[in-house]
Amino acid sequence: MREFSVVSAEVLLKARAECILTPIGLLMGLDTVADCMNHPDIRPWFGHLLQDELMPQMPPDGREEAVIQACRYLAFKPSSLKVADLADGLIDSWTLHILPLLNDRTPRLIQAFAVLVMLFTGIRREGDGYGLPQDAMQGRILTRDGIALAAFSRLSWDMQADSLSYAVLADAEIWDRDLRELDFLPDRLTEAITDIQILGLRQMLAGDDA
Repeated sequence: MREFSVVSAEVLLKARAECILTPIGLLMGLDTVADCMNHPDIRPWFGHLLQDELMPQMPPDGREEAVIQACRYLAFKPSSLKVADLADGLIDSWTLHILPLLNDRTPRLIQAFAVLVMLFTGIRREGDGYGLPQDAMQGRILTRDGIALAAFSRLSWDMQADSLSYAVLADAEIWDRDLRELDFLPDRLTEAITDIQILGLRQMLAGDDA
């Protein structure tokens, strides 16, 4: 039986990976987290993020086994981890699991943040919730994160990257704080949004200068 600390680290890493991969999977039209883990454009990028940015922020005791077990689970559970099922409440999950990890040495996490921003920017009100146009959502309506989604619905994909970055980071309705306080973040988020707008998501993931 594995130690509780290892199991805890494994569960935490699963949650963080789901937060990071879900927006990418939705924008790329993928069905499951396993599809993301095995996708040729995503796998190398996520591997670098895992090794360079997530693992250093995990407790060292039992870290390697936790990573192996978490990645094995994420890569081989195609039916139980659909990205559409993970989209509702994603902003709250991001606020809990990913935002505390951001710093000036996490360039790929900031890229992942930009993907999250682009996923929800311009989201439309539909009945009692909000709807994303991505095929992977299969018409599902988001009912959680209502205040944050209302704020994102006032934004537009074709905004200038610096304006979009400023609007997202400054809106305490989304994050319960003004994220411009993180001095490293506005410029780096603007760069990542610019890459997505101009180059596209796949090209951003393939970049070697993150």
